[in-house]
Amino acid sequence: MVVKLSIGLGIVMFWCVMNFLLIKRQIGALPSVITLHGTEKITENVEEWWGVYYRGEKIGYATQTITPKSKGYRLYDRSVLNLNLLGTVRPATTSLEMEANEDWILENFVFELVSKEIRFSARGRVKDRNLSLEIDSAGHKSTRDLTLTQAPYLLAALKPYVITQQLETGKKFLFNTFDPSTLSQQITTVVIEGREKIRVGNHTEPAIRLRQSFHGISVVSWVDGQGRTLKEESPAGLSLVRQEVQEAKSLPAHAVSLDIVAQTAIPVAKYITDAQSRTDIQFKLGGVNLANFPLNGGRQKLAYDRLDIHLEDLKRLNVPKIPVRGAHLASYVQPTPFLQSDHPSIVALAAKIVSGETAAYKAALKIKAWVYREIAKEPTVSIPNALEVLQTRKGDCNEHTVLFNALARAAGIPAKTVVGVVYLRGAFYYHAWSEIWLGDWVSLDSVLNQFPADVTHIKFLEVEIDRQIDILQLIGNLIFEVL
Repeated sequence: MVVKLSIGLGIVMFWCVMNFLLIKRQIGALPSVITLHGTEKITENVEEWWGVYYRGEKIGYATQTITPKSKGYRLYDRSVLNLNLLGTVRPATTSLEMEANEDWILENFVFELVSKEIRFSARGRVKDRNLSLEIDSAGHKSTRDLTLTQAPYLLAALKPYVITQQLETGKKFLFNTFDPSTLSQQITTVVIEGREKIRVGNHTEPAIRLRQSFHGISVVSWVDGQGRTLKEESPAGLSLVRQEVQEAKSLPAHAVSLDIVAQTAIPVAKYITDAQSRTDIQFKLGGVNLANFPLNGGRQKLAYDRLDIHLEDLKRLNVPKIPVRGAHLASYVQPTPFLQSDHPSIVALAAKIVSGETAAYKAALKIKAWVYREIAKEPTVSIPNALEVLQTRKGDCNEHTVLFNALARAAGIPAKTVVGVVYLRGAFYYHAWSEIWLGDWVSLDSVLNQFPADVTHIKFLEVEIDRQIDILQLIGNLIFEVL
């Protein structure tokens, strides 16, 4: 049951937090054809409150306050989520403080995610198009500079701008956006879809419907004539609804009835009894645009909607010695803000685990065994990073994977994170695992202690943590059958 929790919750918990942050993104860069100079200046505090719902059940609340300052604005955004993990309420809180100049161009921000398990924060300061970042995770502070394609504006000003400028209905406008939770840049498309009346609480209000899209994911917003959000819906049933402060903050005392794992699992008609002993398997996929995912490659072969998966034969590989080198592998041995493979604690532990072993295959076996044995399999609300996991010694599939990858990279083994689904007891669950380079990419699952991972691991994405939100395209849509 512990392993089932670790699989079922790993991606889903991260998805739930990221899904919520998706509709609360606040930093964006407007295209050069649009400026905010004509936007009406805010002269007094603006405060908004929303209830947060998952498929109709209330799971939290959110608030945003914009305060004018002498030359610009301050914005404070706070959110509280209560997530049902098999009948137990686990809270997660996010906060975002930002300052912008008179033209709504971002000057600085502080983002924080706090749960029972972790506290993660990121600070950023903008000068021209350079964003200087400081990341604090597990008590370890690191810095990073990002070059932005454009000076970032606050998206808090975007909706009022779009409404007051009366931009053309049906036309797409492209915006460069920055996500402070995953420290990543993206392109967002905004379309004004029209006007309609919607129900908000006990009232029916006229609204303008906007759609924001990126990476195949859409968020629909209904805003009033001033550009303030009345309602917002993201994929798979998460929504915001404007409420008065007391109503917004009123939360159920008990866990909501909708269990996240059960709601996102994908049942199949044919029971797979021999998953770990199979050397190949075939699926028929549907419900999503398969062209959006790199399904064809390595051990997976896609033909139209049929996917064949063949277990890797490690005996046929020309296994290298560590450290593994090659220009095409350089990015897979480098540290990242969430995968701190150069930190002294990670480097020392990797050396201790490997204990002088030079064969990449045997070194990877030792690292997998250590992670499987030493990291407790517990559901965790976090933005997974290796140092945090090393400190807490617990986590789900994301935490196991990010720590394994950091240790592997520190030992000189190229490693990457892959995301998809895996079969367990009659259904498929969203999951993350690793691939390592042993003369070819080979799957490895440090939660299930499998090397290579069994053939029911269906890979949809090869991503670092900042891109796992792309899995939203699948949740609630993916269907397949075992052939």
